[in-house]
Amino acid sequence: MKCRLCNSNCTQLFTAKVLSKYDVKYFSCPNCFLVQTEDPYWLEEAYANPINSTDIGLLNRNIEFAEKAKILIYFFFNKEGKFLDYAGGYGVFTRLMRDIGFDFYWQDPFTKNLFAKNFEYDESQSSIELVTTFESFEHFVNPIEEISKILKFSKNIIFSTNVIPKPIPKPNDWWYYGLE
Repeated sequence: MKCRLCNSNCTQLFTAKVLSKYDVKYFSCPNCFLVQTEDPYWLEEAYANPINSTDIGLLNRNIEFAEKAKILIYFFFNKEGKFLDYAGGYGVFTRLMRDIGFDFYWQDPFTKNLFAKNFEYDESQSSIELVTTFESFEHFVNPIEEISKILKFSKNIIFSTNVIPKPIPKPNDWWYYGLE
């Protein structure tokens, strides 16, 4: 399999049971270290319930990201600009940032906006100062295409993802795989 990010040859790591029924092959890229699955044919089913039931840190992560992002925005970006949370999940981060006073908007084609209603991003809006996208890169089926989309909104991106531990954990030894 070719890496979806850098096009290098990948090596198979293991096979894991996804959604309690699909045997999915996981691969690692020796060049860019991206861990990825075979073609994710199960995504439509997985995104029917987009937040994993075992993800009990969702609110805390959003609070921490908001605390860090507000400092970065204050010192390095136009505080009066428009901001976009790309792949924004339920809208928690957008809501927090709006409550702080930033003009944030939400976008996510797979998740229902529960907390930032009426602040959905519309492409007719004026330019975006900064795009945030937290814990999303590892979900991109075509990462280069997604990064290109993000860069059309703004040249400024703040993103996060967990760095995979060394040695690479087995499927049931790391919560971040989100197999359910």
